[in-house]
Amino acid sequence: MSFLSGIWNGLRELWAHKFRSFLTMIGIILGVASLVTMVAVVQGLFRNMTIFFEQSGGIELVRVNDQEVPLEQLNMAALSPGRTGVDAVAIRHAVPLAAAVAPEVSIGWRNVQYSGKRMGVRVTGTTGDVLQTNLLEIESGRNLSDLDVDQASQVALIGSEVRDNIFPTNEDPIGKRITVHGLPFTVVGLIKHYEFMQGGRNALRWKNRNVYIPVSTAQKRFTGNEKLTGLAIRAVNADSLGDLVSQIENVLLQTHRGVEDFFVETREDQLAEFKKLERSFMYSMGSIAFISLLVGGIGIANVMLAVINERIREIGVRKAVGARGVDIFMQFLAEALVISVLGGLFGLVLSFTLVDVLRDFVPSGENIAVPGFALAIGFVFSVVIGLLSGIYPAIRAARLDPIDALRYE
Repeated sequence: MSFLSGIWNGLRELWAHKFRSFLTMIGIILGVASLVTMVAVVQGLFRNMTIFFEQSGGIELVRVNDQEVPLEQLNMAALSPGRTGVDAVAIRHAVPLAAAVAPEVSIGWRNVQYSGKRMGVRVTGTTGDVLQTNLLEIESGRNLSDLDVDQASQVALIGSEVRDNIFPTNEDPIGKRITVHGLPFTVVGLIKHYEFMQGGRNALRWKNRNVYIPVSTAQKRFTGNEKLTGLAIRAVNADSLGDLVSQIENVLLQTHRGVEDFFVETREDQLAEFKKLERSFMYSMGSIAFISLLVGGIGIANVMLAVINERIREIGVRKAVGARGVDIFMQFLAEALVISVLGGLFGLVLSFTLVDVLRDFVPSGENIAVPGFALAIGFVFSVVIGLLSGIYPAIRAARLDPIDALRYE
């Protein structure tokens, strides 16, 4: 009997024993579906994390933070002025790899009021480069200008949530005067609304609740000194990060008079942790799905052995009329292949259904999609496991003695 004849015979056996065939395939179906669905969900979740990572600054964003002065420089600590606006100006002029430099003076949470309505928002003194460092866009109005910074103007950019909470519906906030901690500021720009749902909440809500004022105004009206609480720099591209960090460190050593009371923080380590976590999830959950496929393979082997016991006389008759052992082997191996292929195909169909259902329960589920490589891996695994599961029963059938088989009751 040829291999193709064995496949045809396997299809007839499946059709003749539909319920038993379904029970045989159920392990393969569930194994393939769980494998593909797992890969789709994990990739979707980490795709969400990557999107959030990019929207919150991306790999090109670096920050200058304070650190303890090294022991060998303790006697020099008083020489450093710390982070000041001089650092931002020096980096802007001396570091060509810096696409944007945004000094930050955090005023903290302050009450913002307009026409009797107020809300608590985070107020930050900065420059117009904050749009590039924080990946913001102006919806209406204009950005903070260099003239605003030079003159310490009392102007402000507001987020969409600030507009929605303190301004009447449909009222244009541009040109209106609000009070920030009791001080009057004119709204010159409205920042575009940002939304990215994660865990049932908007992970980008902070972009909508900020108020930005000129850094010089924050220093003059709120802090009373030249110190910065933050310094954000955006690289021209990700490939230049290493050189950018070196250039920033060289400039800051000059402005801090050789005192290393700062460090330049990149987001490369954070991105590497994301990738490492994704691989760990893939390996661990993939192993669980693969085990379920193995269980399905064991089910195929058990049913095939039972089928052989039912068809011993048939095997004996075929051998008596000239069938070779290899013919019997190929017949049962083909039947195992039919079961595994059909089980794999049904599993792929089920995986699409499961992914569609999970999209409604997983935050940002619209980013979950069934990847093509997962479909290929799931199907190949089902076929390979089916073939391996059919080898022992096929060998056992091929080795049956025709005389003993014909005597079998």
